[in-house]
Amino acid sequence: MKFNYNPLYFACLLLLASLFSCKDDDDPKPEPPKEKTKTELLTQNWNLIKLTANGSDQPTDGYTIRFTASNSYTARGALLSVQETGTWAFNSSESEVLLNGGPDKFLINTLTASKMILTINQTNYKAGAVELKLEFEM
Repeated sequence: MKFNYNPLYFACLLLLASLFSCKDDDDPKPEPPKEKTKTELLTQNWNLIKLTANGSDQPTDGYTIRFTASNSYTARGALLSVQETGTWAFNSSESEVLLNGGPDKFLINTLTASKMILTINQTNYKAGAVELKLEFEM
């Protein structure tokens, strides 16, 4: 018996084989990690690693601050005029942190899970206008 191989039959057979060998992608796709809110990023213990006043380095003296989800904070170490304990809140756009209702507003320059940079402008009776930049790490 002699078989007649037609290229068209071979192409159809190859097409059928490829259709049945394909598997539906029914596996659930992993969800990307949910981005943390600013409150979730802020509410942790922060260690001051760098402080500048008008661009000049200042001592940090082991200053730490802990923000909680219940909108309270605890600060350790002498820094600025920040009370040791109190309340915190964001402004409406979550671009500033207010301690004890103000009047000082800490502008949020950077806020990640491991780094926070805040800036505050104050007027000092000796130095006049002073821009303080505070860099914190976990």
